[in-house]
This record gives sequence, structure tokens and C-alpha cells, in this order.
Amino acid sequence: MKLFTPCTDPASSRPLGLPVMVQNGFSWRVMFFGWLGLLTYGAWISGLLAAAASILLHVFIASRWDIAIIVGIHALLATFTAEIRLWEMRLNGRQMGLPIPAPSKDIALIRWADRHTSPVSPPEFPCASS
Repeated sequence: MKLFTPCTDPASSRPLGLPVMVQNGFSWRVMFFGWLGLLTYGAWISGLLAAAASILLHVFIASRWDIAIIVGIHALLATFTAEIRLWEMRLNGRQMGLPIPAPSKDIALIRWADRHTSPVSPPEFPCASS
């Protein structure tokens, strides 16, 4: 089971805006691609800050430590990807919900939708045969 944190937009014009589901845990995409992996998640601010830090460290640190620094930065970013994404969501004005345990993101979204009823959904009618 994985944990997914729903991030809803309170300023959404839709009655029931679907949340962005952020998976808690390690991110292999960010481990391999570093700050580019953060950009693919939509974390623009933290991705560009990590890119600037990587470039500055590459410029100011001796070349024999380059690989160790790059691997360390990638491991650090991959470990804290969920927290970085949640921080960025809060900066964008989204509200965090309670974590939802689910085997996949789609099932977590269904479980979130079960907890929140839509004001525009049609009412349920009693069965015609009763």
C-alpha cells in the first residue's frame, strides 16, 4: 500500500475540482534525472532552485568531487520529493487533505471522491420495483 496526499484547489471554478494526488515516498524518476525529474512533476520553483544549486556546486567545487555531489543531490531530492511537491502545492494555494492509503493513484482518487459528494450530482431515486 502507498500513501497519497490529495491537494485540492479552493479557488477552483468547478463545484468539485479533482485534487492532485502526491505519492509519499522515494521517487526513482528524480533519482535518475535530478532536478529535471522535479520539473516533470510540475514543481517549477524547487526544480529551478535545485538546478541553480547544482550548477553553482559544479562551478565552485573541484572536479574530482563532481560525481559524488551529483549523486548526493539526486538522492536527497529523490528522498524528499513528496515533501518538496507538497511545499510547492502550498505555495500555489492548494490545500492538503488527509493521506489516503491505496495501491495506485487512480484508486486513491476514487477513495477521495467517495468521501466528497458533489453538489451537482443527481439524487439517487428509489428502485421502481419497490
